[in-house]
Amino acid sequence: MPLFSRIMGYLGAQQRKQEARPAERLYQSILQASRQQNLYTEFEVQDNLDSRFDMLCLHISLLMVRLRMLPEDVHKQLNQELFDRFFADMDFTLREMGVGDLGVGKRVRKMSEAFLGRLAAYTESLEKNDKAELALALARNIKRASECNDSDRRMADYVLESRDRLLAVGDNEMRAGTVDLVAVLALNGDSHV
Repeated sequence: MPLFSRIMGYLGAQQRKQEARPAERLYQSILQASRQQNLYTEFEVQDNLDSRFDMLCLHISLLMVRLRMLPEDVHKQLNQELFDRFFADMDFTLREMGVGDLGVGKRVRKMSEAFLGRLAAYTESLEKNDKAELALALARNIKRASECNDSDRRMADYVLESRDRLLAVGDNEMRAGTVDLVAVLALNGDSHV
């Protein structure tokens, strides 16, 4: 067997092994959920690279809040793997955009700090069940606005409803990563992407 074929076979096996991991399935599903075009239209979010990152941060935050309901050893591992997968994807995306090796590390570090700040703000608002605080956090983080408007309040309603829908998903589905997050997080029950 030629060397190239063996290498490609190995890489294909590694890809299949990665795809079988619950965190990878959750990441792919949450990535699709965050890209639902009607979310951008309904909540007046610009469809650009920064906004896509911010919407992905929001949806991963929602997922991580739900995963914290699992036993500690399970949720810590899944959340860490989800975080690692997210930033491996960000690293890859930056490299595909032509960012040089020296710049990638700095940008990924800034992105991870931004994500952790958003995760803390969203988690705190969700734990307090504070729609006004959540709407303001969404306005600041997704639209870079200092005040919230009606679309931000509608987005806060969506986030609170999404949290509740995620809480209704069984622990076994979450653990296995088999939940269809596009369907669970669809706006008004519409799962079209």
